Amino acid sequence: MSTFWHPVCPSSFLLDKPLGIQLLGRRLVLARLNGKVSCFDDLCRHLGAALSGGKIEKKSFLRCPYHGWLYNEEGRCIEIPSRRSLPIPLDARVRSYLTQESMGMIWVSLESNPRYPIPRFEEFENNDFHQLDEGKWKESHWRASPQRIVLGQLDDTHFAWVHPSTIGHPDIVEAPSHQVIKENGFILSTFTVCQRTKAPSSGFSRAETAKKEDTNTVHYKIAAGINWIQLQKANDKGEAWVLLQLISPLSYHESRVFWRIARNFDKLSERDPIYEKIQIQIMEEDRRVIESQRPWLLPPMSSSLSMYLRPSDLPLIEYHKWMEEEKIPPL
Repeated sequence: MSTFWHPVCPSSFLLDKPLGIQLLGRRLVLARLNGKVSCFDDLCRHLGAALSGGKIEKKSFLRCPYHGWLYNEEGRCIEIPSRRSLPIPLDARVRSYLTQESMGMIWVSLESNPRYPIPRFEEFENNDFHQLDEGKWKESHWRASPQRIVLGQLDDTHFAWVHPSTIGHPDIVEAPSHQVIKENGFILSTFTVCQRTKAPSSGFSRAETAKKEDTNTVHYKIAAGINWIQLQKANDKGEAWVLLQLISPLSYHESRVFWRIARNFDKLSERDPIYEKIQIQIMEEDRRVIESQRPWLLPPMSSSLSMYLRPSDLPLIEYHKWMEEEKIPPL
């Protein structure tokens, strides 16, 4: 997965100090140097001390905490205090990585030519949509790979079993009729289901007045990338609720999930806690199941360790096929 852009942390986390992060099993350090985000291996070229324990100087350089080696925004050492009168070796540099900031998130690519551009999410740039908590990123930690998490969101037949008291209904267990297409850099799944009207993201503006057993017709549109999901739910009145999840793979079996919610109805900020509370509950219901799945990484489809059944598992089949085309995961 090193050939893709990965979300690593909200921009607001990186201020005037270096920040140590983990990505795909690697220790990295982020630093704002000359007004831009730089990313390096988190070890000094001298004796391997963690640069994340150092400090920023003159808003332009990163100082190692062990012997004071000073690095510029390109990762090249420009000062060795113990030998100031001698030339600096050409190899006195740390490996640097591509970075970008988008939607208040810092993205890193471990390779020089990322396979797809950083995605854009129009609803979160649309003033018609109110963003939960002023668009601040929420986060949670999952003991699962990004592909397991994405498959959990693409799965549209688990609602009755995993979410029986939130959005699901124990009597609605049939698979919906889905359409799945492959776009450049993501899979798009669309379908229509009935869900509990009582849930704010399924009943929309009718949620509070709904009875416990009322159901509502909900139109889903799920775009699923290598390490992100945008899930939109809408009703026939044009009310829409959107969840965005960006998944940072810490290792092969651990991920940080950054998420945001937007809606084009019930836009009062004081109503945000209602939507946040139910979303956290739904995510926790998903997380318990997804973290139980083995093996950690997706097995090859040819192994038959995962027994997909058509037509109910069509979105999962198409996503898994795409992952194998991208050679993810390398099993």
